[in-house]
Amino acid sequence: MPLDQTVIEKEQLTLHCAATGNPVPKISWSKDGKTVGEGDTLTLETLRSHSGKYWCTAENGLSVTVNASATIDVLCK
Repeated sequence: MPLDQTVIEKEQLTLHCAATGNPVPKISWSKDGKTVGEGDTLTLETLRSHSGKYWCTAENGLSVTVNASATIDVLCK
């Protein structure tokens, strides 16, 4: 499950999301309704525009979809 974080602008940020299942779930990341990455980690060199809520979604093609979120606050130097 991703964790809320506060970081300084231009620092590297990594969010983690893990899911297991059969078939193996596909993990995607979104912010403001737009996909921003895929896989169990999302890594960004932060800009102030990266502040906000990030959603991790795990889907394995069956009827169950699992979501988790983290709020990121990017502070300016």
